[in-house]
Order: sequence, then C-alpha cells, then structure tokens
Amino acid sequence: MRLTAFLLACILGATALPAASEAGAASSRNAISGSSTWISSHGSVMVLDVADDGAIHGYYVNNAPGKGCRGIPYDLSGQLTDRAISFHVSWRNGVADCLTETQWQGRLQTSRNGSVEMVTEWQRTSTLVPFKKPKTAFEEGTDMFTLQINHGVQWNLDY
Repeated sequence: MRLTAFLLACILGATALPAASEAGAASSRNAISGSSTWISSHGSVMVLDVADDGAIHGYYVNNAPGKGCRGIPYDLSGQLTDRAISFHVSWRNGVADCLTETQWQGRLQTSRNGSVEMVTEWQRTSTLVPFKKPKTAFEEGTDMFTLQINHGVQWNLDY
C-alpha cells in the first residue's frame, strides 16, 4: 500500500512540475504588447509602445476639462508587468512647461462589455512659482482608460 502511494505521488508530482513551470512562464507575459491607443474617461489620449520586456514609451495628450497643458503631446515612460502598469508624464516639452509631473499606477482588466480597460490611480506633483519662494502641491485621483481597437496590438488577459 505504501509503495503504491509512493509511486502515485511520484507520477502526479512529475506531471505537476511541467504544469507549474508553464504557469510561471505565463505569469511573466505581459497582457499587451506592441502599439496601442487608449482614451481616458476624461477624453485624454494615450499612445503606448510596449516592448517585449514590458518597457513602455509613448505620449499622452491631456484633454481633461479644466486642466492645463491641454491638446499637446507629452512623452511618457513606464513599465508593464503581467497586468500591472505604471507610467509617468513630465508635462514639459519644446512647446510648453506646465511645472507638473504625474505618476499613474494601475491594472489592466476586461470590462463588462469584453473590451480591455486600464484602471489607474494617479498622483500629480506641481511646482508652483509664487512671488517669493517655490511651493509644491499634490493632487490625487483615479482614471480609467479604454483600449481602442488597433491593428498590430496583441493582448491576452486570459492567463
């Protein structure tokens, strides 16, 4: 009886190891790769290029009502690991300097209608320059981006 249990454990263990190895490989994949366009719930547009290693480069065009630095593309950079994403925009380029930086952290997920969305929390840091000495201000919030259908983008949220 003990020999049978031992042999059964060896057989099951041998089949479980490759499956665990495949699961580990799947968890190191990114949910999206290639170029993709995202629209925020406030109408801003973000274009991401995700490399095989998860490095993100692209640009962000702010279209949020009541916010500064609107309608101008600003470089962004970040990282995608599995479904977790973080990216950063410094609101400075050759056209405008808004004295602001924003950091987003979020997660990719499938929406109720089957599209891909990015739910994020952000923190904006502004360096205001009043008359006598600089002052740093913080602002926080949430945003949701929806993936626009792009040819060439690949996504896999099924792992």
